[in-house]
Amino acid sequence: MHSIRYTMRFATLLCLLFLSGCATYSANHPVSDPWENYNRAIYKFNDALDRYAVKPAAKGYRFITPQFVETGVHNFFSNIDDITVTINDLLQGKFAQAAQDAWRFLLNTTVGIGGLFDVATPLGLPKHNEDFGQTLGKWGVAEGPYFMLPFLGPSTLRSAGGSIVDRATDPKTYVTPEWARYSLIGGDLLDTRVQLLESSGLLDSAFDPYTFLRNAYVINRRQLAYDNVFPETTDAPSDADDPLDTLDDSDPLDALDALDSEADELDALDALDALDDAPAAPAADELDELDALDLLDLEQAND
Repeated sequence: MHSIRYTMRFATLLCLLFLSGCATYSANHPVSDPWENYNRAIYKFNDALDRYAVKPAAKGYRFITPQFVETGVHNFFSNIDDITVTINDLLQGKFAQAAQDAWRFLLNTTVGIGGLFDVATPLGLPKHNEDFGQTLGKWGVAEGPYFMLPFLGPSTLRSAGGSIVDRATDPKTYVTPEWARYSLIGGDLLDTRVQLLESSGLLDSAFDPYTFLRNAYVINRRQLAYDNVFPETTDAPSDADDPLDTLDDSDPLDALDALDSEADELDALDALDALDDAPAAPAADELDELDALDLLDLEQAND
């Protein structure tokens, strides 16, 4: 019954996603937030719930729990999550990473005593973060509008659709009796909030916490979906089409410099023309004859 309900919910959301069109976004692409008024109201509700209930519970849990126990609980839930991670590795075509995550789960479940100890990371098998929302992004499904979920926090249409599939691949969903299942789910949520205690100050100090949380969430989800390698959305202008180069080519000062150079060349040509028009200087033989005549005139004057 649970699986049928999850399948129908996912099918509905998936149809909405494909109807919204396929698109890829860069990290700084504007966030679609058409339901901002509703989202802000839900954010205020979630913030009050967190401020007066969830956050104090997380602080109390950290205060009374020894560090090694807190680490073991976190490792336990992280190990369960590796099943979903491995499935989405395969769906995204990351076969080498899928093999690593499968080995990681096997080692931590056996040698690590049910995942309480992370023995895989020191052996070169690091933790990865993959979910079906990221898989949909890899497949080219649009992220859809941003919206706040009551109790659960920020999401997008794509991430919400992916979370339904993730629940279907989460072993906690199939634990019986119900009190044990909901205890595990609640413990996982509490552990997640404990891990976020250090970052609470950033949100509290933001000028507009709603906008800060929205942008931080969407950018992080885009980075995870595209593994920080974003498809190009616009073509960068080539150097040949650079408008600054065009301005440089048509710079009026450069034109004046060119005119000055042409004027200098014309002046030089005029000077050469003037030299050509000037009377030629007397030859050396003619100068000698004139000197001889001057000497004869002097001798006659002396006689």
